Amino acid sequence: MENKQDILKQLSSSDMDVMKGAIEQIKQEGDISIVPELLDILLQSQDSNTITNLTALLSDVKESDFKTVLMDKLINATSDSGKANLLRICWESAIDFSEYLDVFIDMLLNDDFITALEASTVIENLQGKIPEEKIHTAIKRLEAESDEDKAFLLEDTILHLKEMLHYKEEEEEEEEEAHHHHDHHCGCDCHDHE
Repeated sequence: MENKQDILKQLSSSDMDVMKGAIEQIKQEGDISIVPELLDILLQSQDSNTITNLTALLSDVKESDFKTVLMDKLINATSDSGKANLLRICWESAIDFSEYLDVFIDMLLNDDFITALEASTVIENLQGKIPEEKIHTAIKRLEAESDEDKAFLLEDTILHLKEMLHYKEEEEEEEEEAHHHHDHHCGCDCHDHE
């Protein structure tokens, strides 16, 4: 990869073409070592074009280490707008962030409205297997919160989590039914009369 500094300079360029060129190069090289710096740009950037382009680029990253790097930056982020930018990557990404449910719940409860909104979107897009007790805990935490400004966000997220539980229960019932089906003996002795 070309000098990382050059690419980072290009990325923070106000010239869209220069920036897109840098992004294309990162895509082609598939070099994930630059990701932490890209996330730092996102944490600091106020420029909506930069944010949009970098979010799109990063939500395409499939490497498994990316999840750890991203969540690490997110958990340690100090600026609210930066957190919101990183949360956008989480819900646009094909990577599954389900194991971080409690982190997203924290942000929904403790951060500013925009961050909370992004966090609730992430929660609604979680596709993975989340242990039931984790979902129950999340629901309890949200129900205990009484923040006027976030009331509808909290309600939506609670509803969504309850749907997840409901869906889980249905899946389990289906599995059980399928299981019983195989053990069915007809009880007739047609097999004995040869």
